[in-house]
Amino acid sequence: MALPFYVVAADKSGVTPADVGLLLGAQTAGALASNPVWGKLGDSAGKLRMLQTVAAIRLLPPLIVLVLLGLGAGVVGYMALFVVIGAMMNGVTIGYLGYLMEISPDDRRPAYSAYFNAMASPAALLPLFGAGLVSLVSIQAVFVAAILAALLQLVLLLRISKLAPNGTR
Repeated sequence: MALPFYVVAADKSGVTPADVGLLLGAQTAGALASNPVWGKLGDSAGKLRMLQTVAAIRLLPPLIVLVLLGLGAGVVGYMALFVVIGAMMNGVTIGYLGYLMEISPDDRRPAYSAYFNAMASPAALLPLFGAGLVSLVSIQAVFVAAILAALLQLVLLLRISKLAPNGTR
């Protein structure tokens, strides 16, 4: 929900359209630099533990952007934020796909993948909800909602680990 609004927040802090390329470069650098970390964590602790870690990290970008908005930080602060966003988004992708492969029986992987995509597809509409929050309340409301969503995700992932069969970490 909040992802498109990080650039809007940067714009409110004086980051120029010409600087957006720097933000995207920082996001890419965060994604690339995090790959070995996610791979090692996922292989050693399991994809569920990795998803729990990503959910905890998911709290950081909306918290950081609220601080940056309060400080009126410039492009360097937002570049650091986008490094974290890139790492987090990469962890989400690797973690969910990896966990899906861990829990799905070999003969049912295509079906599990289809179910996952069907259930996750409504999330693509959440930025529209975010836009409504921005227009009705404020841009900060989107980031507060993102923090609450990340907390809910973390709670649910911790509950899954209590319910997961012994073979799944």
